[in-house]
Amino acid sequence: MIAYYVDNSIHQIPSFIYIAKVLGGTVLTDGPDSFRILREDFPEVKAEFYATRAELQQRLAELKPEAIIQPDYSKSYLNVKFDTAHIQVFHGTSDKTYGYSSKIRDYDFLLLPGQRAHRLMKAAGLLTEDNYAIVGYPKADRVFKGEFDREETIKRLGLDPDLPTVLYAPTWQDSKFNTSLPKYGAEVLSGMPEGYNLIVKLHPNTKRYDRRNYRMVETLAGQNPRIKLLGYEYDVIPVMAGADLLIADISAVTHEFLCFDRPFVFLDPRPLPFGQRKTWVWRCGPVVKRRGQVWATVQEALAHPEAYAKERRSAREEIFYQPDGHAAERAAEAIRDFLEKRRKGQA
Repeated sequence: MIAYYVDNSIHQIPSFIYIAKVLGGTVLTDGPDSFRILREDFPEVKAEFYATRAELQQRLAELKPEAIIQPDYSKSYLNVKFDTAHIQVFHGTSDKTYGYSSKIRDYDFLLLPGQRAHRLMKAAGLLTEDNYAIVGYPKADRVFKGEFDREETIKRLGLDPDLPTVLYAPTWQDSKFNTSLPKYGAEVLSGMPEGYNLIVKLHPNTKRYDRRNYRMVETLAGQNPRIKLLGYEYDVIPVMAGADLLIADISAVTHEFLCFDRPFVFLDPRPLPFGQRKTWVWRCGPVVKRRGQVWATVQEALAHPEAYAKERRSAREEIFYQPDGHAAERAAEAIRDFLEKRRKGQA
């Protein structure tokens, strides 16, 4: 029996749900919003809600799953007392240091999206000979299968599909100064020229933990009918399908948008210099370093969409293994193989 665990971090659901649809098993959550999404959007996947950690732990003890698949570092929180394999699928591919935490060593098996993650984790001493498989990125399978249409996406959002559409998807305000919201958010929303659509897709944690920036965005978005605010959505991939350009900072969305091979503008939010690894993907588009330059940079990037095409495609190849729409199947097969070896004492 396979179990999956997700808390109320709704943006983590796409990281494992497509594996669950292939592999089967039960999703356990103590997040009410996560449970609502699982029940409404993925009724074919069994999901159970438990209001407290104690109830969750009791249910896990009853089920005694052979493996618990997790998109975050939740092993210590679950604190199970029976033998099980803890499998980490990660919930993004960004260059944030969080993706290469020493907590990775707590996991028995890792599913990696591509060669870049493999190289960085190996250099950090996080990999052994048999504790990982490179499978691709199940969250992006729908893109590589061609399941999205730009015009339909724009119409569904209530915007004009004949206008160029820009997506602003800043990360949330954590302690690492990764978000561009305080420095550039008001400029992005209030400075948009005529003749554009703007989709603002906030990280769900902005609404949960950063009410000041959320209220600022909500107020400014409400003043312009060509701005569509998505303040608490769990999946950015379908939204990206409608965007002709992405404005972003340091987040997994900068990697995921590479799947669409469309231009970027990066906003540098830092009060102090970041490490070079953290801004690695910024080679795929122009970087705005000072206020007052966002929309001029956007207009230039839209006028020359092939300017950074070589860099975008090179980065995509390095981040995403075998972008053929079958990463979920490879992930399921890798998990099956690992568990079979574990039963035989080979892992």
